[in-house]
Amino acid sequence: MNTSVRLSLSSLRSHKRRFAGTFFAVFLGVAFLTGTLVMGDTLRSGFDSMFGEANGGTDAVVRSADVITTPGESQGVRQPVGTSLVKTVDHVPGVAAAAPNIQGAGQLVGKNGKAIGGQGPPTVAGNWITDPTLNPYRLAEGRAPARSGEVVVNRGTAKKGGLRIGDTTTVRTPDPVRVTIVGLATFGGEDGMAQVTFTGMTQADAEKYLTARPGEAASIQVRAASGVSQAELVRRLTPVLPKGVEAITGQESTQENTDTISSQFLTIFTTFLLVFSGVALLVATFSIHNTFAIVVTQRARENALLRALGASRRQVTGSALAEASAVALTASAAG
Repeated sequence: MNTSVRLSLSSLRSHKRRFAGTFFAVFLGVAFLTGTLVMGDTLRSGFDSMFGEANGGTDAVVRSADVITTPGESQGVRQPVGTSLVKTVDHVPGVAAAAPNIQGAGQLVGKNGKAIGGQGPPTVAGNWITDPTLNPYRLAEGRAPARSGEVVVNRGTAKKGGLRIGDTTTVRTPDPVRVTIVGLATFGGEDGMAQVTFTGMTQADAEKYLTARPGEAASIQVRAASGVSQAELVRRLTPVLPKGVEAITGQESTQENTDTISSQFLTIFTTFLLVFSGVALLVATFSIHNTFAIVVTQRARENALLRALGASRRQVTGSALAEASAVALTASAAG
């Protein structure tokens, strides 16, 4: 075994506490950074899977081609499309079903009288799409809304608000609307889409409370007949759509949704954690530097004795470097 390596191993054995302190400084910094990167990738994969499952039955989306953007917004807002387009789309060869997708702001009030979600996650309301294949939400308990004032909420929102089927509460649209919960829903197999709250109304109530005027929808969800691909369905829809309205495949719509979530939430979240990881590594670096500076100072007599016994400058330096390398490799691997 190399003399420098033997010297470093002997030093590590005789200074176990010093080795442990340096080891944990490197271990914690690397573990924090690795955990942040893994968690970010896991969250992205989870959202991809969730949206893929939730929107698996939508083969095409008809929407406005015009996007309104405001300063500070990268995604923008699309103009609504007329719900009367549903009849036009229904008559296109290869279309099995079509349904309007009406969306708007709708904050549900919990059993304690406080708004669920507060100023944090988006609070969304919309029409409950009766076609189960086109609806990204799946009815888990109860039934779909059939009369005015009846709603379905995602199960995660109900849990947060302490609400159950049969309870009466208020939805702020922003005008307060009294509603009765008749069903609980899931999204992509989960209790909801991340922390987003969802309240599903009848189409008539959604048009009345969530749109500027009746007969408008955010988009139209379309399901293809058996044997018709998404690309072929879009090709057939495009000629019958009015100017300013476009059709995209369900896969493109799903990818846009996941990209939006990634850019608005995941990127900011992981960047925030990476900053703390960088701080942890910086602190660890100073800690390690100071530790080794003290080690070198404390080993001045030991190094002088080694030199007196015939050790070369290279062997003494190699011993210190071997000790540092052993700490770095073991702690980084463990982290």
